[in-house]
Amino acid sequence: MRVWGTVLLLLCLPKLIAAQPNRFFFRKLTVANGLNDGGILAIAQDSRGFMWFSTKAGLNRFDGESVKTYSFVPGDPGSLPTSLSRCMSVDSSGGFLVGVEDGMLEYSVIADRFVPVKALADTWVTHIFPFDKHTVYLGTRNGLVKYNPLTKAAFFYNKVKDTTWPKTIYQLERKGGFLYVAGGTGLFRLNMATDQLQKIPLPVPATARVVATAIDHNSRFWITTRNPNLLLRFSADFKTFENYSRYIESENSTLVNFSAMIADRSGRIWISTHLDGLMLYNEQTNAFEHFLHDPLQNWTPSTNLHSALYCDREGRIWVGGNNGINYFNPDKTLFHIIPAFDHDRDKRNRRVARVAAEDHDGHLWFGTLDGLVRYDPRSGNYKEWNNRKGRPDMLHYNSIRGIVCDDAGDIWIATGHGINKYNQKTGNMIFYKTKDSIPEVFYFSADKDRQGNIWFASRDEDGFYYYAPEEQKFRSIRSVPGLNVFTGEGGRKLFQDSKGRYWLGFNGSGLGMYDPAAGKHYWWKASAAPGSIAGNSVVDIKEDKKGQVWISTFTGLSAIDPVTLQVTNYNQANGLANNSTGPLAIDNQNRVWIGTAGGLILLDSSRRYFTSFGLQQGLPSVDFPEHAAATLSNGEILMPTQNGFIRFAAAAFKKENKSLAPFFTTLGISGSKQEQLLTSFIHLKHDENFFTIGFAAVNYDNPEDTWYAYRLEGIDDDWKYTRNRFADYTKIPGGNYTFRLKASTDRAYWNIPEQVLHIRIDTPFYKTSWFRPFLLLLVAAAVVAFYRYRMRQKEKLLELQGKAQLLEKEKAMVMYESLKQQLNPHFLFNSLTSLSGLIDTDRKMANGFLEQMSRIYRYILKNRDSELVTLREELAFVQTYIQLQKTRFKEGLHIAIAVDEEYGSRKIVPVTLQNLTENVIKHNIIDPDVPLCISFSTANGYLLVKNNLQKKHMVETSNKQGLASLQVLYAYLTDKPILIEETREEFRIYIPLIES
Repeated sequence: MRVWGTVLLLLCLPKLIAAQPNRFFFRKLTVANGLNDGGILAIAQDSRGFMWFSTKAGLNRFDGESVKTYSFVPGDPGSLPTSLSRCMSVDSSGGFLVGVEDGMLEYSVIADRFVPVKALADTWVTHIFPFDKHTVYLGTRNGLVKYNPLTKAAFFYNKVKDTTWPKTIYQLERKGGFLYVAGGTGLFRLNMATDQLQKIPLPVPATARVVATAIDHNSRFWITTRNPNLLLRFSADFKTFENYSRYIESENSTLVNFSAMIADRSGRIWISTHLDGLMLYNEQTNAFEHFLHDPLQNWTPSTNLHSALYCDREGRIWVGGNNGINYFNPDKTLFHIIPAFDHDRDKRNRRVARVAAEDHDGHLWFGTLDGLVRYDPRSGNYKEWNNRKGRPDMLHYNSIRGIVCDDAGDIWIATGHGINKYNQKTGNMIFYKTKDSIPEVFYFSADKDRQGNIWFASRDEDGFYYYAPEEQKFRSIRSVPGLNVFTGEGGRKLFQDSKGRYWLGFNGSGLGMYDPAAGKHYWWKASAAPGSIAGNSVVDIKEDKKGQVWISTFTGLSAIDPVTLQVTNYNQANGLANNSTGPLAIDNQNRVWIGTAGGLILLDSSRRYFTSFGLQQGLPSVDFPEHAAATLSNGEILMPTQNGFIRFAAAAFKKENKSLAPFFTTLGISGSKQEQLLTSFIHLKHDENFFTIGFAAVNYDNPEDTWYAYRLEGIDDDWKYTRNRFADYTKIPGGNYTFRLKASTDRAYWNIPEQVLHIRIDTPFYKTSWFRPFLLLLVAAAVVAFYRYRMRQKEKLLELQGKAQLLEKEKAMVMYESLKQQLNPHFLFNSLTSLSGLIDTDRKMANGFLEQMSRIYRYILKNRDSELVTLREELAFVQTYIQLQKTRFKEGLHIAIAVDEEYGSRKIVPVTLQNLTENVIKHNIIDPDVPLCISFSTANGYLLVKNNLQKKHMVETSNKQGLASLQVLYAYLTDKPILIEETREEFRIYIPLIES
């Protein structure tokens, strides 16, 4: 039976949806917004204004913008228990109580934790009703309980009273000095002064369980029962009643089709059901209205299965279901949504609204993507005209972009392929064609000027055409003096202001204006030049109360003063939600309403502050198309959106000078992870002076438009105003500070209470009061230490000077030893002997030999006073020396030079290579059969001289000091040491090459 009941409900659902009113906009809060899960069990509001939702996984706290969740954490005694919570309430002292299936919890704001109430352990709490500072009545599965939140004591009535007291209690309600108790055995009335209990006789079966009760604005009692399922309304004295059970009945008699019932602040009765959505009792019709889910209409509830109801302190209704929360304020519904069609709304071209107009009888005419619609606001009836295959055409084209009602009451329709007129008296639709002097082309708009002429703007041909009622003829703009200069420009909109000036919006060519009184015309285009407008494709044109003309375009909004011709542009940089602007309207307070591709924007009369409206504020879509808005005869505004029309009384929206209750949320220190801020005092270390303070305010109506003012005294010279929820501070000096915070719904209203956060930042030790005397003592000690240090340094300097003198002497000795090596008599004797032999055998070679000897001694004499020579010069010299030695030793001596050219400019001590070569020859055997091989190469800043080892057994004239002296000399010239390596086969010397 349950399945068949559900099937029947689904079959009837389209009719229910089609009949439901669009009076309220249901805002949504789901797991996508941060809820633990979507199964709502209970709803409550605490003393600070937070909304709490109990779900299967735990609790959720909502501030209008973000959700904080609580759940069971193994091993954490301060977390929630695993049992479900089906009731919550603020107590009379401001605390917050949570009833669970095995007790009750008290929420600690400071600790942000839940503390079990010992007196209620193992008691299933079903309802919490605060009475006064000392008393909270509790409905439980163990009967009625009186709890004192100050002493934490609990009094169980069933333990001391007679058995007539109900054991299971579902709900408590108060009227006057009586507490009405809805229980498993009926409805009871408790005299709270005497604790006397009286059962109220009801005309219901003995098996009926009274599970909910509410008292309406006429003091009538509403009750719902289970087993059987009944909904009854009783008079204040319970003598008469009326049965409304048909509204909660289901196809299956055992299926419960209601979940909760409340009376709101105005005494209206609301009932949530498991199958039929949310219901509101209508006093005029004596019937319940259903508010049902429609997946194509985002303003309807998100589900038809509801489980919890709550009315907060400001009159909002909160409805919990199987997929989260729906909430709305029945007394503050600004936008009324009118679908473009009453059926087949699942087709996108039947959801998109374009343009609207009102006729003399109060009917609303809609232009859409799928034809023309006449809507009667009184009856809610729709009538439509559109073209369908296989039927005669009812319009030139289904796509309609312009509608206007003329002085005779006829409706003019501008379509994507021509102009129609509907004669309301005859009911005939007239098709105008090219023969009527109006081309069958694409039209963007239809407008009426102050003379009653009907203008049509087209992107094609002459651009603008008008119908003159007196002549009953169509004419082109080219026939109008002054306006004819704009002939041929693609048109989108025409507007005549209060002074008779014509404003023409073009389709890509900007804006034109013709002033008949002055006989002047003007043209504005979008460019980088001063005085240009925001865009070249104009959508709508309106005049405000001060004569300023407003132009919406694809790329921004412009305001033009017709007298001074001064242009003011608005875009995302200075307040718009989106640069693509469309419908415009001016209300009686001279405020500008702007439909954009990112929501509806209100610019206040001071032209300083913007207010944004989006889906959460009741819009069916945030995307407004590129079409004009209409102002109705009663002053209401009608605007198209991508999902139907919105109709609203702009005067009903008053920017509330409402102070909000701000609170601190987080503290982030030096870029670290933000921690929850639960106290009014924070103590920071001196290196924690980079911090971010997070804050928020409870605002359920328009959280995106919450303004904050904050100031850190001693740092901020004045208050800072922002919509941002964080304040950043860097490099704050040590000291005591006070951070002040206010929140408001109005940027200009700040005469409101504030929240205070005290901050102490430690001062670094070097900035403390005791540090200066200590520093003076330290400086004095440093001066004494420095004096002693200088004395020691002076002594060391004298010592070093003595050593320097010794070093200079040693250097001289080394240089002298080097000179002695250069003038080695053995070399001279051997050279002369070789020369003598050559004179006898080869005079030509002898001459060459003598010339080479001369070069050697010339080089020695030239550089005897030079400390360094280039490697290039030294190599040239040593090659001469090698030639002399090869003349002497012939094939017994092999020399190889492989020096990189890049090292040629490096420096070396003069005659170093000659000495090293001479040293190799002196200590090694030279024989043609076993030649002595010497090589010169460079690597890593060194000159490498190596030879194969074939040592002599005895070396004459060797004092063993040659290489040692060379090492001392180079140590004097460079930090790089001479390296000497000897193996069994080779002897290597690395001479450091000194950079210039």
